[in-house]
Amino acid sequence: MVWSIVLSELRSLKKLLIANRGEIALRVMRTAKKMGLLTVAVYTDADQLSPHVNFADQSVNIGKGPIAESYLSIEKIVEVALSTGCDAVHPGYGFLSENSDFAEACEKAKVIFVGPSSKAIEAMGNKAKAKAIMKEAGVPCIPGAEVENKNDRELQLAAESVGFPLMIKAAAGGGGRGMRLVNNISDLQKNCEIAKAEALGAFGSSEIILEKSIVEPRHIEIQIMADNFGNIISLGERDCSVQRRHQKIIEESPSPVVDAQLRTKMGEVACLAGRVINYSGAGTIEFLLDKEKNFYFLEMNTRLQVEHPVTEMVTGLDLVELQLKVADDQELSLSQEQVQLSGHSLEVRLYSEDPLKNFLPSTGKIEVWRKHQAPYTRYDDGIIEGQVISPFYDPMIAKVISYGKNREQAIDELKKSLEKTALFGVKNNRDFLIAILSSNAFTYEDVNTSFLENNDFSVSGNEHTKLDEVAILSALLMAKYSERLIDDAQDFENELYGWSNSKAIQYPLSFKSKDEMYSVHIELKKHGVVTVNFEGSKLEVCLNEDHVEINNKKIGLDFIEYRENRLFVSYEGNSFEAELIKEDLKTEDKDKGGKISAPMHGVIRDLFVSVGDKVRKNQVILILEAMKMQHEIIASTDGEISDIYTKIGEQVSADADLLNINKEGEK
Repeated sequence: MVWSIVLSELRSLKKLLIANRGEIALRVMRTAKKMGLLTVAVYTDADQLSPHVNFADQSVNIGKGPIAESYLSIEKIVEVALSTGCDAVHPGYGFLSENSDFAEACEKAKVIFVGPSSKAIEAMGNKAKAKAIMKEAGVPCIPGAEVENKNDRELQLAAESVGFPLMIKAAAGGGGRGMRLVNNISDLQKNCEIAKAEALGAFGSSEIILEKSIVEPRHIEIQIMADNFGNIISLGERDCSVQRRHQKIIEESPSPVVDAQLRTKMGEVACLAGRVINYSGAGTIEFLLDKEKNFYFLEMNTRLQVEHPVTEMVTGLDLVELQLKVADDQELSLSQEQVQLSGHSLEVRLYSEDPLKNFLPSTGKIEVWRKHQAPYTRYDDGIIEGQVISPFYDPMIAKVISYGKNREQAIDELKKSLEKTALFGVKNNRDFLIAILSSNAFTYEDVNTSFLENNDFSVSGNEHTKLDEVAILSALLMAKYSERLIDDAQDFENELYGWSNSKAIQYPLSFKSKDEMYSVHIELKKHGVVTVNFEGSKLEVCLNEDHVEINNKKIGLDFIEYRENRLFVSYEGNSFEAELIKEDLKTEDKDKGGKISAPMHGVIRDLFVSVGDKVRKNQVILILEAMKMQHEIIASTDGEISDIYTKIGEQVSADADLLNINKEGEK
């Protein structure tokens, strides 16, 4: 059941402000426009080229890059909503989406906040208070303790009552910030101080709580939807167990470990949690599921989730449409019994980060962005080529979502689409995601919240080597550098007719890839075959339109694009950007004397001197052609031409003597 709902009209809403940026702003706008709403975007100086700016019907600049001066400014957002005549504000996720003060400000300004009431947001905004509310309502909670204003001894006693291992959590936040795992009493104090500092910096509050750490749990969340008439339904679960630093990387629905009975039970508990706080709109109740299938309340996200597309794919519902209908004061049009899950869906998050440098965020210009068009793949993105990824915002730049009849098919679909997705210009985690999806551990559902910690995906799981990489890049650069297309490679043969030299034609090539320099020598063979000589290794490469063969090993090419002296290529879970180093092809004397030798095999096309001519250092004396490129051979010294050993049209081999120059002062 792929996401394909027919959108209905709204009654009172006419114009919508999206108080967000990037992919979620575009995602909300697409549904809003289909429902007949005019849309207003807000943006910063750093986001001027962001696609959501031009996609909206109206756009308003709200300041410079830093979020405190723009996307987190309640005053500015509300002012824009009023000045542009908006009926409602959709907060997306992140920024002000779970800020009760923002929701209250909208309420006071008579602008509809697309989400729950400010009171509901406030009730769930503090982890300690939220847990107390849920516990009183009978929702199963993780054993824990509040530790605000406790001295060292009281902190130790609280920790001992909870038991080790335990988790320190920021009471006022989420997203993995202010969270620390503590295995013993000796590490408690220092980790509490670190967690407090992180929480204060991220959420403006240093309040923390202690919770019993559930060993190797699954992270399962239930999507709920509620209207203003007391109706509330659950829309199945999402498994978000693949995390790094408590931030989700891969999400899927349904969970491989949740059966129908458990799904019903967790759904009922999630709806109970929503009713307790008189919830309205889209919300998510997050649980930890232990190995015995016991589940515990973790937190409630009072907004649309990043991973909501997987729910849309298996239910056929548009969650943003349902949000807007609820905000329009419409009653839910479907009952719990009408909610049906069909097939399987997975989502991966593309981050601008460097997996080789401990996933540090990466900034820079998007050079290449190509999405793979497939019937069961969906992209939620907010980037275009030429756009600069700034340091001010979250590094997530796109999501790729797949659908399949079952989990195996959905994984295969997602993996294939990622392999054919091209993202260059900023360091990113595409190859890292492919490696995860290719692993047996993920395929066979051996997953928990420690999955990434317990497995190494720093290197792609395919069989290709460094030599393969060098061979592929060298051959493709050579094809481009010689102004040949891959499918014209057979023309190599024709140029070789009539050659009498016993040695193969050699051509030097230097390029840079992933901050490393490479120098190789290429030998041209027949029928588009080249031999790459690199550090004592010799690899025969056959170029084809969609693949290469390296020593008879076939490797599929997913993406190739040239930009002047740069090559962008993806193959079987690997992506590389190579820059050709334009060496000074003017060759100086290789000998201590004035003898000039050929730097490579080629044909003498022009000869500008005769015996007895006076020449100056760096003067061009002949033209050597190799691989349809002409190379200037220059004088290495001031002097007189004493001998010429070649002529125009002659084929010469590498290191062959061409002529000799007597230096000035020599006889």
